[in-house]
Amino acid sequence: MELSPELRNRLAELRCDLLWGRLSGSAPETGWLACELIEAGLDSPAVWELAGYTLSIGSMTDVEPLVREVLAESGFPPIDVQRPPWEVARDVAQGVAEGTLPIGKGADFLILELRDKCDGPEEIFRLMGLIDDWEAAQATPPSDDELRGQARKVANAATDRLEAMNDQGS
Repeated sequence: MELSPELRNRLAELRCDLLWGRLSGSAPETGWLACELIEAGLDSPAVWELAGYTLSIGSMTDVEPLVREVLAESGFPPIDVQRPPWEVARDVAQGVAEGTLPIGKGADFLILELRDKCDGPEEIFRLMGLIDDWEAAQATPPSDDELRGQARKVANAATDRLEAMNDQGS
């Protein structure tokens, strides 16, 4: 199944909404998104059920379990923020690097929600510097590729930290 850039962006935004714990939009909007996913080739009971909400007056709370399932089936699995911070940081950074999370909102989550919980790793500070201090370092803002590259470094650092923690626990 090949998704258009627009569909990928909408799924990434929904995934990010769940990450931040505030699903935005309306049940009918997710229903129409499901219709577009069906048109793109996603065929599952969850996507068909979600498509049934196109004319619904239900709330996003009503459709959240279906949204989670459809995201996972579409290659945008929700990130469980109840896990240890380094695991969450790895998954968020990978999402930013892969394009399954919006760069700005994913980077904000790493910086605002996880930096201190992960003991302020250098890689997150460098990502923050790319975003916040670019005017002092260069005349143009960092490219998406630069930001995704730094997100990969955060993901690699998180993987290394998790492996080291597992080695210590063994």
